[in-house]
Amino acid sequence: MKTKYLLPILFISVISSEVVSRPLAVQNFKYKKDLKISGSLSPNGVVKLTLDEDVYKHSFYGDLRVTHNGEIIPYHIQNAEEISKNTEKVKPDLLFSKKDEMEIYVLELPKLPEGMNYTKLSVTNSYDYETSVTLKLGDNPDQFLDSKSVFLYKYGNQSTSEIDLGGTKHRFVRLEAEPGSDLKFPSAFRAKQNKNLYWEKSHSVTNPELAENLCKFSFANEGQSAFQILKLEFEEGNWERQVTVRGKVDKKEWETVFEGTVSHNKGEGVYSEIPLSKTISREFEIQIYDGENETLHLKNVITVQPLEEIYFFANQEGSKDGYALYYGNPYQWPGNFDPYSYPSGDEIKNNDPKTATLLQETENPDFSFSLLYPPISGYIATGFFYLGVAALLFLLFSILKTKRSVLTESESN
Repeated sequence: MKTKYLLPILFISVISSEVVSRPLAVQNFKYKKDLKISGSLSPNGVVKLTLDEDVYKHSFYGDLRVTHNGEIIPYHIQNAEEISKNTEKVKPDLLFSKKDEMEIYVLELPKLPEGMNYTKLSVTNSYDYETSVTLKLGDNPDQFLDSKSVFLYKYGNQSTSEIDLGGTKHRFVRLEAEPGSDLKFPSAFRAKQNKNLYWEKSHSVTNPELAENLCKFSFANEGQSAFQILKLEFEEGNWERQVTVRGKVDKKEWETVFEGTVSHNKGEGVYSEIPLSKTISREFEIQIYDGENETLHLKNVITVQPLEEIYFFANQEGSKDGYALYYGNPYQWPGNFDPYSYPSGDEIKNNDPKTATLLQETENPDFSFSLLYPPISGYIATGFFYLGVAALLFLLFSILKTKRSVLTESESN
């Protein structure tokens, strides 16, 4: 009897270990987009891929997988930025310098035009040197807010000729260097601010459903435009309300994606922005709780989806063919890649990534949920669990029945 019930238990253990240890299968993803890479691609070069609206409509974010000839490629995802390449060169004013036990320089940079930041400060010296410099930035010479240390040198033809200012708006610069550095700062550079890229879509506002202490606005979002941020415009300028945003996550189920207090001051601009806890691409509704206050009048609603980019290394051969993006699996766990297996921030910045574009979306012809992966693996595991429970109960009742029969037989004797 022990052998009889031990075999199913061992079988369940084997199946469970296979489910956990098996690698990801691309046939579990419903949608696929092939990638087209522009220009020549060097071996292990950096590739940039911008996600499109189809991906946001049909993916579950954590299920994005980049492949090359079926092999999974580690990637890093971040918000897309419009990076300004046009820079202006200006001359700093030297307000103060001292060359005693420590060399101190205080510079004033010209006023910034609207939408620009200071990016770099050039450094020169007439002879070879090396020095550690403490850089401080501030809005006025009485108070410096930001500080960092930099190392400068000149070894013959090799030198550091610029200090990174990090895209600051601070106009006053204080530098503390080692004695004998004798630094000069002939120019500074400024550029337009990098700005995040978005999709935006305006939605018509219909009459709300009024209740005793709230009003509810409903939006069909017929185009299934994906979004992570809501921008609301009201006729009223100053207000504070409790707001709930709910979105449809499938054909029937609704989910609360924001709940909290939202306030607005007309001096802050036209719109109030509400960040959502997840991406929505179906119907949504906004509930505004007025309490004892007058009902607010909603004028305009704009949904915003930040553009995002995926960065990854090309294959060792530098081949441009065979790349694809798979998505469309609500049961897939998020990617967990070794940070050294995808491009770092410096590698992205310094390697001029090649651009990959997504081709037409197709339903994966190989799509079918595997027995070893969710959801089927979950159903199988659940079935085996209840089967095991039933087997144990049957075994327990068999033992109790046997004991009762023995007891009955002994009492009759």
